[in-house]
Amino acid sequence: MFVDVNNVSRSCAKTLLLLLNGCCILVALCTFIFAVVDTKILQQYGEDRASGTFTGDIIIIVACMLLICLASFGSVGAMKGDVKILYFYIGFLMIMVILEMMIAIYVSLQRYGLEFKVSEWLREDFFRNTTDDIVHNDLWDNLQITYECCGLNGPDDYEAVRKQISLSCCPRAFRARTAYARQQLYRSCVESSTFYNDGCEDEILYALRSDANWLVGVAITSFWFEAACMLLAMWVANNSRKEVSVYVQSIRY
Repeated sequence: MFVDVNNVSRSCAKTLLLLLNGCCILVALCTFIFAVVDTKILQQYGEDRASGTFTGDIIIIVACMLLICLASFGSVGAMKGDVKILYFYIGFLMIMVILEMMIAIYVSLQRYGLEFKVSEWLREDFFRNTTDDIVHNDLWDNLQITYECCGLNGPDDYEAVRKQISLSCCPRAFRARTAYARQQLYRSCVESSTFYNDGCEDEILYALRSDANWLVGVAITSFWFEAACMLLAMWVANNSRKEVSVYVQSIRY
């Protein structure tokens, strides 16, 4: 039984190209969701401190949408075996890779700068005298509950500013629905030292670094996926063009 190796290899290449494009779409969707959620989280740091990082998230959202469209375009070219579409796909993919590298550098620099701005802001904000500042207290309650931390560098910071340990350092007491339950749970929390022990500065900076490292990992993964897509698309396009040339010559003769 005769097996056409060229047809089999071309079919395998098309299938693999479709799978890789699907992976690119999946990565783009995950990154899109991350960037949308991150824009909400950045609001707690203030517009003046997180403006560059916020802009980076918007650029990431746009880049993800472009990558989804481009991967879909390449999938159509692979399924149809259209040489022109595949060559256009390769060209646009090269441009996309360059753009992604520039975006990755920009976002990394902005997030690195955000760490310094957030650290300076946290230190300045925590140690200023704001005993009756409701907005200040609500902000720190939100940070301490979200990041499961207490004080700037730990619960001892409240003694340094001559305050009681914040209620939000004791999650059970903070979430209690009645004043009596809050009072009892808070007293038990302080006496047994079951409040959060980690400082908010370290926890927040760790979260920022983790997000930055995740984005760099996504950029590297996307680069290898896209490089493989380019090679496969070039192979399929060249193979399809040769097949068309052979078919035309066979008709002539």
